[in-house]
Amino acid sequence: MTTPETLQAVKDLVQTPPPAGVRVDRFEIVDEVAELSLSFDDEVLENVLTSELASTGGPADWDDPRAPMDEGSPTWAYAGGIAALLHHGYFNQTVLAQHEAALLRILAEHGHPGTPVTATATYTPADLMPHYRKLKAEHLKHLSAPQG
Repeated sequence: MTTPETLQAVKDLVQTPPPAGVRVDRFEIVDEVAELSLSFDDEVLENVLTSELASTGGPADWDDPRAPMDEGSPTWAYAGGIAALLHHGYFNQTVLAQHEAALLRILAEHGHPGTPVTATATYTPADLMPHYRKLKAEHLKHLSAPQG
């Protein structure tokens, strides 16, 4: 249960930098908890995934052009870990911590004082796989390019 005015107030708060490139997908009170669902703009998501791949080296089969990328593969498992990291490590801790006091004010102003807020990412491994397929194709193309 959320009014359009409450949702717009939350969007104005969260979608204003910093952090840039974050969008509010849903803000709803469910079982007396305000649930804030967030995601990145596509360009920002791709930059985040690229940075994560660069820092970790990617899944175990990242350099194998024949490796499957469907459910059960190392890349699918890697995508699941990144989705969890985005949910727990970024959206639920970093973004929520940055905006929690203001979100609580918005809720109070709209008749829901004291309502706790949780933030979640809207990503699943399946959501991230198109990005990983593109990034892997670029990676493999780079690996096969003549060096020199």
